[in-house]
Amino acid sequence: MAAPLELFPRARVSPEGFAQERVDHFTGRRLRIGRSGIVHEVTWRPWLGELILPVPACHQGWSGFAASGDLIATDDPATCRKCARRAAQLPLAEPVAQAALFELEHSPNPPSQECPNQRQ
Repeated sequence: MAAPLELFPRARVSPEGFAQERVDHFTGRRLRIGRSGIVHEVTWRPWLGELILPVPACHQGWSGFAASGDLIATDDPATCRKCARRAAQLPLAEPVAQAALFELEHSPNPPSQECPNQRQ
């Protein structure tokens, strides 16, 4: 019996070669996820057997698999606050501002008013 035809031919990659390429590419460097401007420290996670792959040290998740090029090696200083805390770095390269999700009014409720959702 003949082997089935592949609709979308793809290159075969050896897991050992791929993992070694990632180790060589990310050792001593930091990473960005996709088009993000945040630079993360690198840590290593088990993949297949004894093979390891780079991941953000802060455990930031991302959609995809590191094989598709969504992790980009960089020599830029880390700007992720969580990574900096984990690595016990003192200052960040530059302050990173977080945008507010929505504006809050800063007037506290008077103490005489009770929350309507509160059960007694």
